[in-house]
Amino acid sequence: MIWRHRLHQLIRHRIYVWYSEAMGNCLHEVHPGLYLAADTCNAYIIKRGDAAIAIDPGDGRWLDQLVQIGINRLEWVLLTHSHRDQCAGIYRFDRVTTKLAVPLLERHLVEDAESFWRSRQLYHNYNQVDDCLSLPRSAPVDHNLCDFETFEWRDVRLEVIPMPGHTPGSIALLGEFDGKRIAFVGDSIEADGRVPLIHTLQYCYGDASGAAALCNSLHYLKQQQPDLLMPARGEPIEQPAAACDALADRLRIFCREMMMPIDQLAEQGFYRLSDHLLASNTGSCSYYAVLDGTGHAVMIDVGYPDTTLAEPHAYGYRTRFLPVGIDALMRDHGVTKIDAVIITHYHDDHVIGVPYLQNRLGSEVCCYDRIAPIIERPTDFNMPCLLPVPIRVDRALADRERWQWRGVTFQMHDMPGQTDLHSGISFDLDGQRWLALGDSCHIPGGVVSHGHIIFANRVSARNHIKVGQRMLEVDPNVLLHGHHRRQVDGKGRSDLPVTRQDLADFLESSHRLSGVLADIVVDQHERRCRVDWVRIEPYRVFLQPGDSTTIRLLAENLHDQDVDLQMRFVLPEGVSVEPDAVTCRVPANQTHESEHQLRFDRVTGVSPLIVCVDTVLDGRSMGWVGHGQLWYEGTPR
Repeated sequence: MIWRHRLHQLIRHRIYVWYSEAMGNCLHEVHPGLYLAADTCNAYIIKRGDAAIAIDPGDGRWLDQLVQIGINRLEWVLLTHSHRDQCAGIYRFDRVTTKLAVPLLERHLVEDAESFWRSRQLYHNYNQVDDCLSLPRSAPVDHNLCDFETFEWRDVRLEVIPMPGHTPGSIALLGEFDGKRIAFVGDSIEADGRVPLIHTLQYCYGDASGAAALCNSLHYLKQQQPDLLMPARGEPIEQPAAACDALADRLRIFCREMMMPIDQLAEQGFYRLSDHLLASNTGSCSYYAVLDGTGHAVMIDVGYPDTTLAEPHAYGYRTRFLPVGIDALMRDHGVTKIDAVIITHYHDDHVIGVPYLQNRLGSEVCCYDRIAPIIERPTDFNMPCLLPVPIRVDRALADRERWQWRGVTFQMHDMPGQTDLHSGISFDLDGQRWLALGDSCHIPGGVVSHGHIIFANRVSARNHIKVGQRMLEVDPNVLLHGHHRRQVDGKGRSDLPVTRQDLADFLESSHRLSGVLADIVVDQHERRCRVDWVRIEPYRVFLQPGDSTTIRLLAENLHDQDVDLQMRFVLPEGVSVEPDAVTCRVPANQTHESEHQLRFDRVTGVSPLIVCVDTVLDGRSMGWVGHGQLWYEGTPR
């Protein structure tokens, strides 16, 4: 039976190929107002009156035939991904009348192709993402296709569905046409559960990350209940759910053979810590839901539902979010409205799902007031793990400020552990005092520890001492951690019951850490922990020749005595700053901040141009220790 089914598939496919070749480049209608052109890939054209838009144009050889079906204007071209076999035709189009929309995460491969080719690693290369199929030269981009947003053209509404897998930035476009939900899926799936290429399923040397990511994507696509899939290869798929299931099964088997097994996605969800508190059971970080019992909830952080979605950053790509955990919360636990999400800190693995909650579900965003500028203006900062998407903060809470929600009182705490800009949230619920502390401490093996020290997060020796002191002040019964899990009945749990002695032991270990750091350098160990004690904000500015903007120069004194500073801007040719130097005395544990006008007069080098700060501390030259970037072209990643 299996061989007969496979033979039937091959016959159908050959008929499709024969038909396409026999028809040449003629467009044929596959649904009212929707045409398919057999090109280097399936190009889809949506017609309204005498105008049209196209999805994945191939090399565009069908362009001259549009007039045969009454189309005089091609107004938009949309891409599901940026491989040149899908989109080389964009060079043919009249860009005055035809605009281009591309997936946000692959925009740099289209509008800044030369920079990509200059920087793509050739030697010691373990990056196997198939971006060597990128375009040979840049093309202007008019619009970003952002995950979960809707592209609108006349009466056509296409929702952008994240589909990492074939490439890290792939998308699908889902719209309703005459009552049918049709998804344009690019190279994510073909036939009744196959893929057009195998090598694209490997992102890193020897892994199967693309396959694991695609498995997640298929799970989410299936939940959208499309009636028809329009792939880039082969005939339309009339049984989407069955095809998605079949491919997911094959991908799991493939991942096992590649020694990278993946879990069943249906198991993603939450487990109950108490009557009104849930914790996520999978993901790259643990996040939580506080319930009121009537369908309303507050989230504490929202991370990736699966670690494979967080991995593309290792290959130079932005990561993606799929709301399968949020869907499980509503499906399995009676949640009908997520009123708010409280953020412990700005790292992308803790906030990746926040834009979805805010934009799709109308959830309010609450955070510590010191964190708010980072998530609202990420381009202003040069710090690890930033989410590039700005998040609007609805409620910024000061240290120790309280917030009431449906009978629950949340209190914000300054807890600068893994990062200097970090908070904890305490609340009393179901007879326990809980403290959600993100990454402020770690619990390897069920023992409270200062854990990972990431100096680029502006951490110094005193940070974990502050955390230990505040934990003793709050005196929680249970810690809600962001990562480490303890084993209970064979399952990992991210909650940890603690005693006051546990918290005292943590404070003692933090003092020990401070001593180790002090002993490893000659002096001023607090400053020597920090790479950016002198810095420029915004870190990235975007200007065209003749434009100017205001920048801030900051210098932190991290010690218990006053210091004298002299700072002078070191500028690339064609850039000026007024005033161009600062002399100041900075009190102990305070920060100098001054404003300067930066002007970009003319292009003299390749973007970005680097602005440095020559610094003298108490008469000692420290070198060009601070810097910022000026972009006039290209796409930062």
